[in-house]
Amino acid sequence: MYGGIDLGGTKIEACLHDGDFNALERRRIPTPPGYDALIDALGDQIEWLRHAAGDSGLRIGVGIPGLVDHTSGLAYTANLAAMNRPLAQDLFLRVGTLLPVENDCKCFALSEANGGAGEGAATVFGLIIGTGVGGGICADGRLSRGWTGLPGEVGHIGIPAWLLDDLKLEPLACGCGRKGCYETYLSGPGIARISVAYNAVTATGETVAAGLAAGDAGAERTIAAWSRLAGELIHTLQLTLDPERVVLGGGVTLIPGIADRILHAFAGAKLAPTRTPSIAPARFGDSSGVRGAAMLARPDHQPSRANP
Repeated sequence: MYGGIDLGGTKIEACLHDGDFNALERRRIPTPPGYDALIDALGDQIEWLRHAAGDSGLRIGVGIPGLVDHTSGLAYTANLAAMNRPLAQDLFLRVGTLLPVENDCKCFALSEANGGAGEGAATVFGLIIGTGVGGGICADGRLSRGWTGLPGEVGHIGIPAWLLDDLKLEPLACGCGRKGCYETYLSGPGIARISVAYNAVTATGETVAAGLAAGDAGAERTIAAWSRLAGELIHTLQLTLDPERVVLGGGVTLIPGIADRILHAFAGAKLAPTRTPSIAPARFGDSSGVRGAAMLARPDHQPSRANP
């Protein structure tokens, strides 16, 4: 049996899976403030998984919203009280077992590449667009970790200046400390920024979806600009990683028809002779991250350090 833990800014989800990674039992608790309380809460979830599994030889993996430096062991989590802290090592001291810890977007990609919407594709990019923008790349079902764990951090690729100029959008400061990152306009908060720039009205993914259904011109302007940004990002992914399939996750990607809009925008951005990757919604939805975290614990799981 396998246990997955998905650490988020507001909740810590633990899920027990069988040998085929079907979910059996699930438990969610609030994410506490403070690093020591966070380690204790993670330890509590691990103890719950062990109790739920009984004597089954349970293996556990952990997904976190941030980078994990697998050389230094330090976690880089801007929105959690674990920045520059050896989370995996401290968790080991708490529970007595060294557990694999990985970025939650990479866990999402791993899940969808193995039995999910990416099943059967040689290369799969899992793209999460929600509060932030991130992802992970899998080749032949194996997660690509790269040299420093960065493959998939596409939210911090810079938007081309010509595209911002064409869309009449200003480059904005990003939470990473840079300026003009895709995350500033492609994320859920980014949709609100586009709406303010175009319509002087704040919007969310939900209100944009409702506006599109009602034929609202402002919502259409907003999503048309957003789609061009998304299409250009997929073009960049193709030039660098060339995935066969892109699997979408996160709240923004739940807008009806969003995959078709991205594909249409990509058609205008791609190099003429290239093929188009398929784009599909996540099969396991919000549960894909915790499922992928459990997959980190597979005995045969050895992430590649090289990009595909």
